Amino acid sequence: MGFQLPRVSRCCCCVPLRIGSMLIGYFSIIFSCLAMATVSWYIYKVVSYVEHNKLHPNPEHTQEEVEKKALSLYVSFAYYLSVFLYYFIISIVLVIGVHSNKPNLLRSYVKAAMFLFALAVALVVVTCVFMGFFATLPILKWCFTLLVCMVVVRSTYLEMEEQNKPRVYEMQNLYMTPNVPLMA
Repeated sequence: MGFQLPRVSRCCCCVPLRIGSMLIGYFSIIFSCLAMATVSWYIYKVVSYVEHNKLHPNPEHTQEEVEKKALSLYVSFAYYLSVFLYYFIISIVLVIGVHSNKPNLLRSYVKAAMFLFALAVALVVVTCVFMGFFATLPILKWCFTLLVCMVVVRSTYLEMEEQNKPRVYEMQNLYMTPNVPLMA
């Protein structure tokens, strides 16, 4: 049993759906690039800390503890990078689909965004396990934003489908006989 996403007529109550979907696509591309850069910087910081700890050991933590924690961070950061790379790719598909007015690309984006939403929920779990509860709060906000963006893009897709659908004209008035008595 599934559920249907709601349909909206405007993005953020004032912006037309097509423009809102374009803005969502562009902001998603920028956000995913910034997120990948941030995660890469964190990987660099963890690697430099591990290397620094090899040269100057910390008496509070053994080398094995540091490497074990670093490995868990590497796993979570690799998952972060894969999720945000996927987000970057589907955001490009969204921008191309909206600009070229191709509802098939938007349908592909909506399906991919649903999969991304499942990945984001799994990312919340991974973040909570490896980094703690407070690190999950930004990811939870991103999940909610992703859900709202899916609703807007799906509404844009449905609007494009209706515009591209050929009109159906009913001809029933031509074949109906008038209701007048035959004999006066």
